[in-house]
Amino acid sequence: MTTPGRRSPEADLEAMRVRSAIPGRERWEVAALRKRPLLAKELASAMRRHPAVLDATANPLTGRILVFYIPDTPGFDCGALLQDRLRELLTAGLEHFPEGGTRIGKGSALSRVLEIAIPDRRELVKPALLSVTAQAVGFLQGYSFVSTVNTARGDLPPFLKAFGFKRPASGLGFMGVLSFGLILTSAWLQSHRRKAWNRVAQTSAQRIRTHAYAHLQTQDIEIFDRYGTARLLHIVTEDSEQIGDLIEEAGDTIVENLLVVAFSGLTLLTTSPLLTLVVCLPIPFFFLPAKLLGRRVSEAYAHQRETHDRFEQILESSLSGIKDVKSFTAEPQERRRLAATGERLVEQSLEAAAVSNLQVRLTETVGVIGAYTAAAYSGILAVRGEMTQARYSWILYLVPKLLSAPEDLEETLRVYHKATRSAKEIVKILDTKPVIRSGPVRLPVPSVRGELIFENVSFGYHPSHQVLYDVSFRLPAGGTLAIVGPTGSGKSTLLRLLLRFYDVDSGRILLDGKDIRELDLRDLRGAVSLVSQEVYLFRGSLRDNVRYARPDAPDEQVLAAMLNASALGLVDSLPGGLDGDVGERGSRLSGGERQRIAIARALLKDAPILALDEATSHLDFETEAAIQRSLRIAAKDKSLIMIAHRLATIRNADQIVVLERGRIRERGRHDDLVAAGGLYASLWALQSGEAPGGMLEVRVSWPEEN
Repeated sequence: MTTPGRRSPEADLEAMRVRSAIPGRERWEVAALRKRPLLAKELASAMRRHPAVLDATANPLTGRILVFYIPDTPGFDCGALLQDRLRELLTAGLEHFPEGGTRIGKGSALSRVLEIAIPDRRELVKPALLSVTAQAVGFLQGYSFVSTVNTARGDLPPFLKAFGFKRPASGLGFMGVLSFGLILTSAWLQSHRRKAWNRVAQTSAQRIRTHAYAHLQTQDIEIFDRYGTARLLHIVTEDSEQIGDLIEEAGDTIVENLLVVAFSGLTLLTTSPLLTLVVCLPIPFFFLPAKLLGRRVSEAYAHQRETHDRFEQILESSLSGIKDVKSFTAEPQERRRLAATGERLVEQSLEAAAVSNLQVRLTETVGVIGAYTAAAYSGILAVRGEMTQARYSWILYLVPKLLSAPEDLEETLRVYHKATRSAKEIVKILDTKPVIRSGPVRLPVPSVRGELIFENVSFGYHPSHQVLYDVSFRLPAGGTLAIVGPTGSGKSTLLRLLLRFYDVDSGRILLDGKDIRELDLRDLRGAVSLVSQEVYLFRGSLRDNVRYARPDAPDEQVLAAMLNASALGLVDSLPGGLDGDVGERGSRLSGGERQRIAIARALLKDAPILALDEATSHLDFETEAAIQRSLRIAAKDKSLIMIAHRLATIRNADQIVVLERGRIRERGRHDDLVAAGGLYASLWALQSGEAPGGMLEVRVSWPEEN
């Protein structure tokens, strides 16, 4: 979604057009740059990082960028590079900075988040005007009520006398009609005022959600491992809502209370300065409960938040693994675990509510005492004749409204405390910086040959736990490489390093002779089609899941990919065919069916490198054999990496690498490895049943711990 009044990133990309072009110099008009100096600066800097670009300057006033580059650079396309760089910046959330604004950086967590959230000032004009008008009509409504009471007592207000009313009966009829009209007008204004402020709140929350999600997309996989899905969901959704609630509450309350204080204060001053002083005496005491209990309230809600996050994590984990819960008949165990956390959440919620309510009650008590004191003193003035009865009635109406302003401020402060905690969580996310960054070297997918070299690669997910040790091998362009070994030997890690989900600790990985750390990330990942052993299907149709990497692919290509993956039968078996819903994470499909859809998705991507990580482990032998035959045809000109436990599926590979405890123990072709009598031969004998006498002795040599 995009913020109302703003174009989508795709619209900004489509609006680009070249103004002039000669060899070595091109000037482009980029509408997204207008009034966005930060975007202009970042885009120019991103362009200059390309080795073929000599210089680039962008003007946020005209929305144009001038690029100087080395003419006749092979594979260089200035327009394509400009579009890619702009897309990366927009995806990273830069478009959410205020036009002409500064980068979100310094200041409190809340102020930084508000810079993102608060919409353009023009969007605040309507709700502010509605608040002012609604409050003005509210004063008129109150004045009408007081005038009606005074008219019933025979004391007609001056404006009725000016209209020619002399008798209370006729005056009451007019006041009834007037009051009815004011009530309807006030109801209409209040409804539209709340609606307008709610729109501002929802828009603000959406801006934060979009910004936070866009930022998360640029982060390393490590942050998702560290935070967990439930916590990130809470930050992106509920914490964003808290900021929106603050903007709505604060904006509306501030406008309303400023008018109340200004109008009521002016009325009191013109009546009696001493009365004004009496009315204002309790106001400092309104802030005493916040001073005494504010810290306890904040701590109580902080503890509640921590337990709430824990509760959501347990619930999300239990629901996601419901099949395992049921298969192990662990329902009572999960209920006890969730109930225990839920009980702690209830206790902490009650404690937070109790402290918060105590603060509210103390504030209300101060307000009631102040109202009674003001009523008593103004009554004395009325008895002495220093104030008319009509003015006394009006004062009795205004004083409670004036003293309720600090109480409203207390409610705003509670919302403020919640929003402050939420802002801290959001800023923790926004302050994370990806370690893995896109390189400056472009390698368009059509030009990729597919040669891979792992050169002395070592890696560990944690410094104290090394996974790979000095791994080296080469996959020629168009060749087939199989990686086998015991569970935990580091096979899948090699593919994660290839896609730069993580970076190597030492050594390097080369694609077509270029270090992948120097390559543009979109180009690198676009060159690899991965079928992971943990297949993930998105909630949606069968068609959308197959063409996830190519949303514009026609049905003919979708069906061809499914045919090569032996998945075409799903079109008939799944209700709705290609439009059939696969369910949450593909829950309506079997494990083998999900694998076939994942293979079809990878084939449709048509990348020069196809990586299969236990891609057929859930398939029966007949289906697996059929897919293997199809893959040999579909991947004829591609580089193919296969990780497998079933050695029969990789026996025809050009090269087989045998990993053990993160080290390469053997390498070669199938027949050579079997003849060598090492680990691979033992694994082959175990799977093929060729051990003499039906007994098998597997010899595995483990490396000494360093």
